[in-house]
Amino acid sequence: MNSSILRKISALTTAVLVSAGVALVSAPSAQAAQSDMVLYFDRSYREVIDLGKTGDSHGDITITHGNLSSTPGGKKVGTYATSQITAVMTIPGGPQSRKIDMSMTLDKGMIYTTALMSANGGTPPTKPVAYAIIGGTGKYMGVAGQVTLNPISDTGYKATLRFVR
Repeated sequence: MNSSILRKISALTTAVLVSAGVALVSAPSAQAAQSDMVLYFDRSYREVIDLGKTGDSHGDITITHGNLSSTPGGKKVGTYATSQITAVMTIPGGPQSRKIDMSMTLDKGMIYTTALMSANGGTPPTKPVAYAIIGGTGKYMGVAGQVTLNPISDTGYKATLRFVR
């Protein structure tokens, strides 16, 4: 190959690699400092709406809500609500997948999340569940990120929110 063509290919390759590196460094998710928030959930209400066959079945809806605080058992700083649809189930009472939409209402706005989690029928989660933050209102308008919900009791959870924008 002609040395002039090789130099041009080499220069073009270098430019592409440098551009890719700059794009990675300046990407919002790569450079934004994570802003963490920790909230504690205290569930005060849970109801299962049995829409299909009697007992656990596809399409059943579970509604929950409760208070949010900054410390376990602390002063109320907001509320939360979930709606959960049983999406996949192998046997009644056995493992099932639930599509969950959750909203958190705080003083300066709302945060909206969604997740798909697995648990045994009729039981709350016993392992951490990761929710995608899909938006918000007020102070939280345009946010994205992840909420990790860790069970700490039968009705209590610790939520760690990580915002990427």
